[in-house]
Parts: sequence; C-alpha cells; structure tokens
Amino acid sequence: MRGCFATALIALGVLMGPGSAAGEAATFAGRQSEAAGARSFLGYVPPAYNRATPLPLVVALHGCTQTAAQFRKLTGFDKLAKAKRFVVVYPQQSKKANFFGCWNWFLDSNMRRSAGEPSIIAGITAWVRRHYAIDPRRIYVTGFSAGGAMASVMGATYPDLYAAIGVASGCEYAAGVPCAGYRGADPEQAGLLAQRAMGPFARPLPVVVFQGDRDTTVPPVNAEQLVRQWQVTADWADDGAANRSIPRVPRKTSFDRRSGRQTASVAGYTDRRGQELVQRWLVRGMGHAWSGGCSCAAYADPGGPGAAGAMYGFFMRHPMPGR
Repeated sequence: MRGCFATALIALGVLMGPGSAAGEAATFAGRQSEAAGARSFLGYVPPAYNRATPLPLVVALHGCTQTAAQFRKLTGFDKLAKAKRFVVVYPQQSKKANFFGCWNWFLDSNMRRSAGEPSIIAGITAWVRRHYAIDPRRIYVTGFSAGGAMASVMGATYPDLYAAIGVASGCEYAAGVPCAGYRGADPEQAGLLAQRAMGPFARPLPVVVFQGDRDTTVPPVNAEQLVRQWQVTADWADDGAANRSIPRVPRKTSFDRRSGRQTASVAGYTDRRGQELVQRWLVRGMGHAWSGGCSCAAYADPGGPGAAGAMYGFFMRHPMPGR
C-alpha cells in the first residue's frame, strides 16, 4: 500500500481531533495529497465518539454531478452515524479529474491497487484512521452510480482494508462506460479480473446491492451482473479455482417496505458454507436514485426502503474475517 501511506497528508480544518472530549458531534474536512493526485473530503463523527472505544467507518462515494456535501444530505448517513455510532467520510472527486464530477471507475489506471483514484480513496481512509479511533475490522465503502462503480473497484483493489462494500445503482468491476449493462458485459470474466486485482488478499467479499427496476441510466441488468461478478470472484478466491463452489441461485427472496411506499425484492445469496455473501435489493418503481434519500437533494427516492440503514445493517453482519 505504498501509494497511499507513503504520502503527504494535508489536514484542513479538522474540528475534532484525537484528544477532543467525548459527547460532542463534529464534522471534519481535509485533503489527501499523494503521487496519484489530490482529493478533498468531508466527514462526521458522532457525539458518542471516545478514543477508548474504536468505531466503525463508512466511506461514502458520491455519483456524477454530485458533491460530497450533496451526497451527505441525500443519504442521511450523518443522522444514521449519530444513531448507530460510526464515523463516515465523503471523498470529493475533482472537476479537473472528471468534468462531470464522476469517479473514473472505467479507466485502467484506476483499477489497480496503489495507483490512481483507488490509492487516493484508500489514503483518505488512512487519514481518518490516523485522526480517529477506528475499528480495523469494521471499515466499509459504499457509493451511488459512479460512486457505486468505484466501490466495486475499491472492493477488488483493497479487500484487506474494506470488510464489505455497498453498491447503489452502480456496476461491476472493470465495467465500461456508461456501465457494463449496455454492452452485454461478461460477469464471468469480470469476476476473474476482480479476483486477480485482489492479489494476495483475495477472499470472498460481502456485497450489498441496491437497484431501481425503472432505472434507465444504469439499467437493472447491472444488478444481476454485479451479483454474478462477485459470486465468480468468490468462487475463484475461496480455493483458487472456478469450481462452482458458490451457489448461483439465491437462498431466499423476500419483500421489504420498511419506511416508504415502494416495495423491494430482497434476494440473499450465500457462500459455499451457507453464510450470507451477497444481498440484492431491487426497488419497485424506482429510477436512478438513492432509495429512501432526502428530497432535499437530487437523485432521491424518499418512498423507497432506506438504503443507508439497510447497507449499514449488512455491514455490521460482516466484519473483516481473521483479525
């Protein structure tokens, strides 16, 4: 991980440092600068924070045309972090790197460990760990649209850092533009490529997927490809061979409304031991949006089941193994 730790870390306006008193919620901001580039970020620390008790960390990646500040309003992760006691950080893509503010998940230079945007995002994760007490077994990354696609990249390139990932209206690893679903991508090949990107840290990676069944920007087929890609990756990673060790069909499918008007079909997929591996939420009637998002921000579907809460629940069931 030389690309993200052998760096110059520049902190801007940290409002609560390692020695701050517990009982006060705080936001923070900073900038990660390294050989791969520089990106700013925003974050939130709940009032329950105390350095004596390490908290989980969620890295949340915005979509195209969004900012980190807009994404934090859309998802409601700050409010959830206060209630559930975890830290959240929102990396900000640079307009110089992408005119539309998209994470460049589709570029080969951003699909490898210790290079490009994966290195920068991992570096931001490291910055938070340096400044706050974070549970190393409970670090997660999620994102929406282009941010969801980049979350797939982060899972493939840093499976030793992120215990599980969340992908909302995103696409599989090594997807093209605008997303693999348009081009009849091969999740079997993508699954192998993701396993290779994991290198010596290859392992079955828990993934939770949110998708709208009326999404015309990232069509629903991408959710199917995402599930299959991570199944194939797990098949290769669990014993080094593609031998159908991971069951392809869901173990169970249920329906969930939680808060909101729309129903979601929830499919649960397992690993070879019968343990939860992938969870896919298909929200009925939802377009390209964050399910349960705040109407105060673009790309929100307030009537859908809360994606932030469902993802965090999935994350908490999947700490990093073997530590």
